[in-house]
Amino acid sequence: MMSASSTSGPAPQGGTLHHGLMFVVAISFLTIVGLVLPHGDSGEEFRVWFMAHALFRPLIIALWAIVIIEGITGLFATHDTWPARLKRLLLTTLLPPLRMVTASSKPRGWLWLPGIGWKPAGEETSEQLEQKLALPMVILTLLVLPVLGAELTGGETLENHPRMALATHLTTCVIWIGFTMEFLCMVAAAPEKLTYCLKNWINLVIILLPLVAFLRVLNLFRFTRMLRAGKLLRAYRLRGLWTRLWRLALLFNLLERLQQRDPAKYCAALEKKIAGLEEELATLHAKLAEQRSKNPH
Repeated sequence: MMSASSTSGPAPQGGTLHHGLMFVVAISFLTIVGLVLPHGDSGEEFRVWFMAHALFRPLIIALWAIVIIEGITGLFATHDTWPARLKRLLLTTLLPPLRMVTASSKPRGWLWLPGIGWKPAGEETSEQLEQKLALPMVILTLLVLPVLGAELTGGETLENHPRMALATHLTTCVIWIGFTMEFLCMVAAAPEKLTYCLKNWINLVIILLPLVAFLRVLNLFRFTRMLRAGKLLRAYRLRGLWTRLWRLALLFNLLERLQQRDPAKYCAALEKKIAGLEEELATLHAKLAEQRSKNPH
């Protein structure tokens, strides 16, 4: 349970329509980002087409501008300290998807969530949110199986099946967007942000790997030219390493989530892991005692 001192005053009132609209704006921005990120061996043609579309830049700029303007006007809609308001404005300005869970108009220690309303950040809200998201996230993670099937069986032939390649890319985008949304909401609700990030590092890996791959692609793009109907040079396959790591992270996360859905099995797995660690610790203590006996001084 969180202490009363961690929130700024009583629960905020109203703002459902306003925050709901801004939630949609933030998700829209996140969706566009998700669509242009490299998530695997498919979707390259779609990504190139989407980024070259006449509406791509105006849409990104418009959504970003809405977040910034709303953030500036929101500076005067709350009563907590100015440094706290300015910090939230800076965060949403640099990373517009963060507008889902924070804003300059939101008092420190409170968050607004669709279908839930205003909640104080803390253990109780975190547990409530985790319970609501558990089953949807397991279902979402299961989507990695058809994606793996398409990419492993299709391989290079996905280039000759644009519809399958597009479906594979869009499905992976949905997975990434879902994980990002869940992570942002859970971090916002967690009483200890850093502790949550360390505990759920695998989710952070799932989110960051496509971003790292995208930055590598941008660096490559500076030194190469477009080739074969808008495709990058085959050196672009450097992202294959990131793709495989991303898949492994998803599968590892899926196993963890499936275990957590069955408390008895999950507890048994944790007990087995604890027993293994205790055995390893006992071995280390024995080795330490042996070394000390050999060197008493």
